[in-house]
Amino acid sequence: MLETITRLETSLELMLELQPEECLEWKAEVNGRYTGWHNVESASHLVALIHGVSNAGDWLVVQTRALDYQHFGRYAQVMSTGSGYHVEVAVVSSGVTNNWRVGLGLQADDAGNEPRAGVAPSQNLSLAEASDVMVSWLNGHGLPLGYGAALHVHS
Repeated sequence: MLETITRLETSLELMLELQPEECLEWKAEVNGRYTGWHNVESASHLVALIHGVSNAGDWLVVQTRALDYQHFGRYAQVMSTGSGYHVEVAVVSSGVTNNWRVGLGLQADDAGNEPRAGVAPSQNLSLAEASDVMVSWLNGHGLPLGYGAALHVHS
């Protein structure tokens, strides 16, 4: 029989903590300096990392730990465009990567997702929007309401 857990309203909070069964790692390039891989400690740590990607060309990748070796998991990446943020999320399974370029509204679904192609206006997110998408995706909640995404599949 399925049991439910009742939570008092006072205990309901934004569930920003990462799921303990999934370990995440991050790497970034900020101001031309590459960081190498490090563990993500919490969602608040993740948000701080996103905020650190502030200059045009700075980028951050967060992924399932050891994704490069086990070829199964997910990742999210953000890059500062100078006028906003370009966000992509992906699922990797059996050598196939489903990569979605995220944007606002229905226009984002048709905006395109070609590697090394420019970002459409609907795919240029604010810092708050980029943080919202990345935290939701990495917590396993998918894309928040109001966002769309263009798919690119590669192996």
